[in-house]
Amino acid sequence: MIDLAEAPNRPSVAVGESRRWLFFKERFAWPRASGHDVHTFFLMKALVELGHTVSLATNVEPPAEAIAGTIFANRYVLDAPATPLPEPGTYPLLLTKSQEKFRSYWGISEDRIRKLAAAADDCRADVVVASGLNVLPYLGAIGTSKMRVWYAADEWVWHHLSMVRALKPATWSEIKAGIVKGLYERAYRKFLDRVWVVSQADAKAFRWFAGLNQTDILPNGVDAEHYAPNPMVVPAPNSCVFWGRLDFGPNIQAAEWFAHKVWPAVRAKVPDAQWHLYGFQPTASILKLAGKNGISLTADLPDIRPAVQAAQVVILPFVSGGGIKNKLLEAAAMGMPIVATARVKHGLNGTPPLAFAASPAEWVAKLVGLWADADGRRKLGAEARAWVVAEHTWAAAARTAAAGLVGEVRR
Repeated sequence: MIDLAEAPNRPSVAVGESRRWLFFKERFAWPRASGHDVHTFFLMKALVELGHTVSLATNVEPPAEAIAGTIFANRYVLDAPATPLPEPGTYPLLLTKSQEKFRSYWGISEDRIRKLAAAADDCRADVVVASGLNVLPYLGAIGTSKMRVWYAADEWVWHHLSMVRALKPATWSEIKAGIVKGLYERAYRKFLDRVWVVSQADAKAFRWFAGLNQTDILPNGVDAEHYAPNPMVVPAPNSCVFWGRLDFGPNIQAAEWFAHKVWPAVRAKVPDAQWHLYGFQPTASILKLAGKNGISLTADLPDIRPAVQAAQVVILPFVSGGGIKNKLLEAAAMGMPIVATARVKHGLNGTPPLAFAASPAEWVAKLVGLWADADGRRKLGAEARAWVVAEHTWAAAARTAAAGLVGEVRR
C-alpha cells in the first residue's frame, strides 16, 4: 500500500468525490455505427449526471448529433487550425522505442500527442481516458500526475483469435493481427493506471495476453427510453432481423454462418420466411447474401428502431468475437424476443431471458417455434425489456468507473 501523503503527484480522490475527466476519442460518427461511439458517449453522459466534470477532445469536429444530450466543461479539436501547438520543449514525448514503433505504425503525429497533453492541463483533468483501439500513443505526453485510463471495452487478441478457423485459410491472417495487438498492449501497459473492459472474459484475456491486471469491468448500458417498444408497429409474419456494422469480422461471420447453415432449412419449413439485414458498410460477402431466398439488405439506416420492431424475432447467431453486443441490449430494450448463441452471454448481468440455440437444428426449431407462438414472443420480449432495464444502466457503469480510480489511488 502507498500512503497518499507519500505520492504527491497522484491526484487525491475519495469515494463520491467529483473528478475532472478528459475523454479522448479520435472521432465520433453519426449515426453511431460502432460500439466505441455508443459506450464512450453514454458513459460520459452518465458521469456528468453523477456530478463529475467531463471535457472532450477529438481529432476532428464531431457531428452535433453525436454529442448532443450532455454538457461538456471544455471541448478540444486537435486538428482545428485554432488549436495552438504547445511551445517547443513543452510536453516531451515519453515513449520507449517499442512504443514509438506503434506510434509510427498507427500514423499518430507528435503534434497531436502534445496537444492532448496541453488540453489535459488546460481543463485541469484528474483523469485522462483514451477510448478506442489505436489511441494509446496519445497518452505519450501525459505525466503521472494524472490517471491514465484505456477504455478498451474488448480485448483485441482474443477478438482476433476467436475468428480463426483451422480449415479456412482466409481467416489465418487473424493470427498475425492478434500477435500485433498483443505486442501493442504489452508495449503500453506501463502507461496505464486502469483498463476498462465489458466482461470478465475480456479482463482475463488482458491478464493472459498483455499482463495487465488493473482492469475494471464496465458492462455496457442501454438508453432504455430511446429504445422503448413502439406498440404502433405491427411486425411482419415469419420475419427475423440482424443488424450492426457489416464490415466487422464477427458480424460478417455470424451472418454468413446463419445464411449457409440455418436459413436454407428455415425456408424449407416456412417458404415465405423473411430475413432482414441492416447495417453500415456491408462488405462484398454480405452483399452476396441479399436479394434471394427471402434475404434483404438495407445499408446505413439512420434509425434502426422501426426496422427492428417490424420483424417478429431478433437473431444473434454469433460464432466469434467477444464483449457485449450493443444490439442485444437495444433489442431487449425494445421488448423484442431474441434467439442467440451462447457466445452473447459474455459480460451480461443477471439472467438474460433469451432463447439460446447452438446447432442449426436448434436454431430452426427455436425460430420457427417463436413465429408460431404470438404469446411466447410477447412474454419473451416483455421479460427481455424488464431484465435490461434492471441490469444494464450507464449510471451503474459510471459508478464502477469512478470507484476503480479510488482503488487505484489507494494501490
